[in-house]
Amino acid sequence: MPFDDNEILFADNDPEYCNTRLESGIPPPSLSTLPRLIRNGRSKNGYESSQQQRSAPISTIPSQPKIDVLARLLFVINNQHGSKLAEQLATQEWSRMMSDKDDVRGRRTDERLCDSGLLQSIYKCKQMLAQMPQHIVSSACRAIHQYAAVSLCALDNEAAIMLGHLDFLLQPVREYMQSGRLLNYVDLGSHRHGFSQYIRWRAGQQSGGVRTQGWHFASSSANDMPASEDLRVFAESGGILDSKNIELFVQMVRGDCADGVDVVVADSCLDGSGSNASEEKQQYVYTIAQAAIALRVLRRGGTFVFKTFEASTPLSAELLFLIYACFERMAIVRSSVSRVTSSERYVVCNRLKADPRWVSSHLLAALTKMNSGQLKLSHLVSWTRVSADKHFIEPVFRSNMAIAQMQLQSLNAAIAYKQQQPSSNLFSKHQIESANACLQQWNLPATKPSLIK
Repeated sequence: MPFDDNEILFADNDPEYCNTRLESGIPPPSLSTLPRLIRNGRSKNGYESSQQQRSAPISTIPSQPKIDVLARLLFVINNQHGSKLAEQLATQEWSRMMSDKDDVRGRRTDERLCDSGLLQSIYKCKQMLAQMPQHIVSSACRAIHQYAAVSLCALDNEAAIMLGHLDFLLQPVREYMQSGRLLNYVDLGSHRHGFSQYIRWRAGQQSGGVRTQGWHFASSSANDMPASEDLRVFAESGGILDSKNIELFVQMVRGDCADGVDVVVADSCLDGSGSNASEEKQQYVYTIAQAAIALRVLRRGGTFVFKTFEASTPLSAELLFLIYACFERMAIVRSSVSRVTSSERYVVCNRLKADPRWVSSHLLAALTKMNSGQLKLSHLVSWTRVSADKHFIEPVFRSNMAIAQMQLQSLNAAIAYKQQQPSSNLFSKHQIESANACLQQWNLPATKPSLIK
């Protein structure tokens, strides 16, 4: 708006303006009463102190984290090499198995896969938690986990809920559920047969009904998995790490389903202990055994889902690469159903497109040599070639960093919570609300009304 030329303005030479005294009944502040950082104007590092920064409005209502019904970290790697990559792996420049010497570098963190300093911080936090009583640690982890109450889902099985979440995100099971069609699947040792439970439950929810036929490779301790007409159970001493058992199981599945199954779902803890520590130590050998089975029983176009804990060493990345080479797409998923302080993640491999016979035989040979003491596994294929594939390595690096950062944040929160809060086995109202919002979105049964604060 323009000034009015006729408007009277005060000026420095205006007597009325100059003679007006500025007075206040409030004395000026004393520097001695102000915090040191405000008196000095800046902190030691030259930045404004927190007292100088503008404060946010004070709220009397405690903030609650927003509910993310997707509740995951997801990293997708599309196979751009074509079906010939699996065949190329058999050539001399790709194939490698360290049987003559032990190269420990294959089992150490590589900076191209994850920041070693970040993993060292995680290790230190785990050591701190390991010195605390287990029931207190469990209570703290439950309290800081926004989505912990999904375990109260009426399916009453964390493995079933996990597969339900993965199925919502990537449809490894629903993809094959069509009215009047038989869905063939293999469940490799899921705890309390939860994967089989979910697949059969989901089939019953479909309009028109979907028939299923399953084969369950049970752990040696499993005695709660009754066989039925639509589910065959395989349980032999030695478990899945015994090469003879692998051959017998593959023969059983192929004898019943010559064309191969639609989907293979695998859990890593086959003894039912549920211990993260024991699972992480044995993840290589379990994944090798599971992949060797999956690649022999899947049909062309089938899907493989398995659990792993890290991919920060050349050996773990090489194992992922061998599996990735056989499928059109690989997705690394960190689900909210996982324990927040673990490094657990699931890998979903969609649409088998390559001839997997060499990869499967290579993995089975490695497993056999490991069992006989002839091989301490360090590499499976050329790490030089795998690490040079930026299209594969970069998403693996991003997933490792994101999951590790989330894990470290949760570990620190658990330590802080344990030191400040009493232990409790109850869930908060917000945890129940978060769980029910997710379960509704995932099309899973709601939580049971119990264990609420």
